[in-house]
Amino acid sequence: MVDQGPGIRPDERDAVFEPFQRRDDHASGSGAGVGLAIARGFTEAMHGTITLDDTPGGGLTAVVALPKAPGSAPITASATARVPGEAGT
Repeated sequence: MVDQGPGIRPDERDAVFEPFQRRDDHASGSGAGVGLAIARGFTEAMHGTITLDDTPGGGLTAVVALPKAPGSAPITASATARVPGEAGT
């Protein structure tokens, strides 16, 4: 799934990883706003990182980097998905 909206301003990206954060464009009664908090928790528990980058053409891409094994170089994977942005996304 591709997020083609305006994405999230860089200075607001850390806030979306906090539990129960929902953007202005959510449907009534959908989601609890914990998805990215859970994703970050699992990623950091495995000594990895999750970051949000701009998607070429608009939107946002989540990038997860996990170590292969202790002492080895990380494997990086990214997924472009709908991450709600500012109102109207």
